[in-house]
Amino acid sequence: MRARRTRFATIALASSLTLGLTAASSSSASTPEPAAAPASGSAASLASILDATATAGVNGSYTVAWTGLPARGEVHVYASTDPRDPARSGKRVAASRTGSAVVDGLDAAKRWYFKVVPAGGSYGVVTAPRGVGVQGALNTRDLGGYRTESGLVVRYGQVFRSDGLGKLTEAGVTKLDSLGLDVAYDFRVVGEIGSNGPNKLPAGVASVNLPLSDNGVLATVIGAVSSGDPVKQQEMLGDGKAAKFMEDVNRSFVSDPAKRAQFAEVFEAIARGETVLFNCSSGKDRTGWMSAVVLTALGVDRETVYRDFLASNDYLKPSIDAAIQQMVASGALQNPELIRPMLGVQSSFLDAAFDEVKKVYGSFDRYLRDGLGIDARTLAQVKLRMLAV
Repeated sequence: MRARRTRFATIALASSLTLGLTAASSSSASTPEPAAAPASGSAASLASILDATATAGVNGSYTVAWTGLPARGEVHVYASTDPRDPARSGKRVAASRTGSAVVDGLDAAKRWYFKVVPAGGSYGVVTAPRGVGVQGALNTRDLGGYRTESGLVVRYGQVFRSDGLGKLTEAGVTKLDSLGLDVAYDFRVVGEIGSNGPNKLPAGVASVNLPLSDNGVLATVIGAVSSGDPVKQQEMLGDGKAAKFMEDVNRSFVSDPAKRAQFAEVFEAIARGETVLFNCSSGKDRTGWMSAVVLTALGVDRETVYRDFLASNDYLKPSIDAAIQQMVASGALQNPELIRPMLGVQSSFLDAAFDEVKKVYGSFDRYLRDGLGIDARTLAQVKLRMLAV
């Protein structure tokens, strides 16, 4: 389990939660830098770096960019495999006055976090690529870096979402090892695990299977495609039936008591301070709702929650396109648009789950309390652990 945050950071976060202070960061965590006395004007530096992003490039390079560059002085970029404070635990990898820097020479086998700090300032912004880059699992992502409506920021390196890990390459397992996971929760049922293999996990990572039925999604897809009959495929999936099927699946995440219990177990693990990964086959529906629950509970706005949900379409695009191309080439599928809703995600899927929350519980807070059994103390523990000033 990762070490607890410093007493200073805990007090700062508690003060922000109590007093409603806002952070100067939008999509990445802002944390204190090590001990050197701040230079004059450091308060202005705190307000200067408003946002930072990190994008993985070819050959292991990263482009780190930021907004709010001070009119004077340069900005330093630090890199570390520890997400808590790369400036304290890592090394300086770039200095720039232009609002961006390209970082080369980092070990491609590891997960890297960056901190952008105005030279002479005492505060900076932590960022990292959202996609982890795990070979064999395209949809592995970090839930960190999102800003809450109160101005706090979700910490990187605490909770990860993913598709199935049964086909990881050796390099994929090595990259996964660099995340410092304590436990991986697998939402797949026995048949899915049998088809795609059990999760390949680094040594020391606990594996917990919490099977959540997909309400026959996989069987429906297989049945439609294997028939090779365009008329039957149209009857099964056409005229919006495929999308409606997926909406019903997402409603069941809220209405089914057994499924609620599985989601609650993961939430409680996060509250205990464990570094968690959860996955299903594609990392988009069961995993998508679990991610939406965590982010909404932390206070992330609904638009951002939807953006995270819909990002599966981008991460899975290569595998979706390849699957459709194969089905069309084999003659099994003539109209790929029939199957596409079941291979990706749509806003209406998440609408269905949130609508069910409203219908059954009246509010998301009551869903957490009465549906998942998450009490105020557990929710506070999750926020204290996962939110940064």
